[in-house]
Amino acid sequence: MNTTLLTYQNPQLSPEARWLVMQWALLIGPENSVESSLQTLFARLGLTYAQGRRAWGVLTGKQGDNQERFVDIERLPRQGPGRPGSRYRLSAKLVKAIATTPAHACEQHVEEINTLAKTTRLSTTEEKVGLIEGSRLRAHSLTLPNRWLLMVLLAHADSPGVVTCLSVSAMRRLTGMSRYRITSQLKKLSDLGLITHHEPGRYAPHSSVRKTSIYLLDLAHPLLGNGGRESVNILLPTSSSEHKRTELVDGIVDAALAAGVSSLKIAALLEEYKAIEAANRHASTEMEEATLSKEALDRVAKVYKAKVKKAQNVYHFAMELLPSSYPLEDGIEALLTAYDADDAAWLLTSVHVDAMWLLSSAWTEMIEGGVGPRDPHPEIIASIARRLGSLLNDVKHDDVDSELDTEAEENAHGLQDKDEQTPSEIEVSTTNNPASYSHLVNFCYALSHHLAKQLQFALRGHTYKHGEIDYEAMDFMLIPVCSNKPDQQHISMFQLRGYGAGGLNLIQEETAYTSNVSEDLKAYWQGHYNNYLAAKIGEHNDALEGSITSSS
Repeated sequence: MNTTLLTYQNPQLSPEARWLVMQWALLIGPENSVESSLQTLFARLGLTYAQGRRAWGVLTGKQGDNQERFVDIERLPRQGPGRPGSRYRLSAKLVKAIATTPAHACEQHVEEINTLAKTTRLSTTEEKVGLIEGSRLRAHSLTLPNRWLLMVLLAHADSPGVVTCLSVSAMRRLTGMSRYRITSQLKKLSDLGLITHHEPGRYAPHSSVRKTSIYLLDLAHPLLGNGGRESVNILLPTSSSEHKRTELVDGIVDAALAAGVSSLKIAALLEEYKAIEAANRHASTEMEEATLSKEALDRVAKVYKAKVKKAQNVYHFAMELLPSSYPLEDGIEALLTAYDADDAAWLLTSVHVDAMWLLSSAWTEMIEGGVGPRDPHPEIIASIARRLGSLLNDVKHDDVDSELDTEAEENAHGLQDKDEQTPSEIEVSTTNNPASYSHLVNFCYALSHHLAKQLQFALRGHTYKHGEIDYEAMDFMLIPVCSNKPDQQHISMFQLRGYGAGGLNLIQEETAYTSNVSEDLKAYWQGHYNNYLAAKIGEHNDALEGSITSSS
């Protein structure tokens, strides 16, 4: 019931109430009753009296006219002087609702969840803490609300400690906290270093799918009981606009977009020049005065040739950072029509996430040539499809998680019905058949695989410098590292972390990772994106309208 309660969606249950129910299930049993004073019960369940009272108020308060309380209270006959005793029991409806909740929790982080579930107290002792000391402890420790939220994040995290499927609305249903309170607690987890990076969600207007936020968790954080797990810490440089250089690690999405934009620009330039030539030939055939003299036409041709040459160079540079095979052309076209300039950072984080997942779960298979673009890892490509909301070729799906639910809509539901399915519970069948997924999904997988292969090659080079390293047993994460100086908020490096068994020697260094091209691809595609994409998107929308008209 420990991890099941972390996936049970009911916005009425506060973190304190959920904690009490979890400890009751563990220490007393969900079906068993208890006879004791509330103070004794709270202490038995590891709650302070204040925490217990807040939880009890939620569990015993009636949740609407037609809803039952979460705890049943039976008054016992009076036996002697004093107040009569009471027998407490979790309501049968609550126990059944939790028991029938689909278990979507990731089993990879049960140990960390159990560590967090041991106590809710700021101090490890039973001594009372003063106001000043309590304030200091709260600033540097986990309190019950952010502890529960962290447990929820871990329960929905992939193996490397990445959360990609939780919107704020989903967190509200899983924690019972308000939107403002969740935002505040997420900031606290970031300040403590437990969330090492948060990439905000995006709404891609041309794909009609909400992209939920991505959270990277520090699996080696001491508060998770994993201090000393970090074994590899390598800093990778990022792109430099000063020297017109784009690096693979932070520029692989820029390369894909630059390749698409430059390809469109080449086609547009050739069409424009062909139109000028055609107009000139038409005038000569009709015995009319030519629009341009031969000399002028030659000058125009040279200008167009230079522009085409520039665009071809950019295309060549971009392709140097991209995988050399399937599925390239269709994937780039799908990328251009589904995303705009503001989506690039979210897409890059998404590619990083899956590259790290490949390194963490398929290290040997990648060395041996498996789990490539034509034979993808079934779980990873299914996760990409779920995240992008593009499950099948040429099929559009509704919003994965709109995050636009109002509080009134969410609070209208009490104990969740068994058959009610939330967006995060929508399953995607895991298959390694690329034809089952859209061009965009296959392309994003190919980008992640390509990045993972390059980083794997770089990591294996460290084996020769530091001796044999068991990379296969590690979890990996790629984290943007921001400058510590207040006036320099730009990302200066990416940090590649490898989490191994505790006690390993830490390899920490900055590497001269040289997979770059001598062109600022980000500046190029952002500068030409709107000019050459408007017509392409118009064609795409016309095609969609045509298909709808013909089908009706």
